[in-house]
Amino acid sequence: MARVQPVHTASDYRDDPADAAALFGTLFPGVAAPAFDANHDGMAIAALNPKLALTLAQTSRFLALDLEWCKRADLRELAIMTVNRHYGSTYSIRSREAIALAGGISADQAAALDDWRNSNLFDAEQRLVIDYAQTVLSGTVPAALFEQVKTAFGEKGAVEFTSVVGFWAFWAMFLNATRPDEG
Repeated sequence: MARVQPVHTASDYRDDPADAAALFGTLFPGVAAPAFDANHDGMAIAALNPKLALTLAQTSRFLALDLEWCKRADLRELAIMTVNRHYGSTYSIRSREAIALAGGISADQAAALDDWRNSNLFDAEQRLVIDYAQTVLSGTVPAALFEQVKTAFGEKGAVEFTSVVGFWAFWAMFLNATRPDEG
């Protein structure tokens, strides 16, 4: 059980039912019994404030599906995996396994991620993504590395990529604090 009581369904919400109805109605339009599943327990925790959860859901969707940089799913998932491993976010790692696999990350690549520099399983763009994500997480990005990212993905792509790393860093920290997988 998480450190706080998640709001998996509108009936779990203890305050204004209209706020919960708006959240679930927006996220699950036309669904008879809308609910967050186990892979979305972080969102169920954020739903303690329905407006926060709605904003986070919309931002997550936008960053993962609508950004041009994220169209290459393997790069997006490598960036997110790198963030989750950096923060030791086991819940997020587990809940995104199927997404990463569907996005083109093999089980062998996932297993080799911690030793990616010595692995031949990653192409040049994938290596750049892992390197840049780790460097962003360190807090200091050398100009030369940022230039490599701009050369590979353009200025807009560099900004989008950096946003993905930052946003999923937020999620990793949020999940590590609230512990949706704590039993």
